[in-house]
Amino acid sequence: MKIRNMVRKYAAPVLVAGSALVSGIASAEIDAAAVTAVKTAVIADAGTASAAGFAIMAVVLSLSIGFGLLQTFARKGAQG
Repeated sequence: MKIRNMVRKYAAPVLVAGSALVSGIASAEIDAAAVTAVKTAVIADAGTASAAGFAIMAVVLSLSIGFGLLQTFARKGAQG
């Protein structure tokens, strides 16, 4: 089954069910402890993702510099 057909077939029921779920949750009372717990978890996850992103960026940058130096070294060695 193609993705387009699946979206056409299942999008409306999922949207209706999701809307009903969200409206049921939105009408419930939210306590401050739950909000604080969610906020703390989100901030912790964002910090972890940020640190991982910087680590990946550092590895990619160092590999780029390393391969550039290796290419220069090989080119100079080939020229004699």
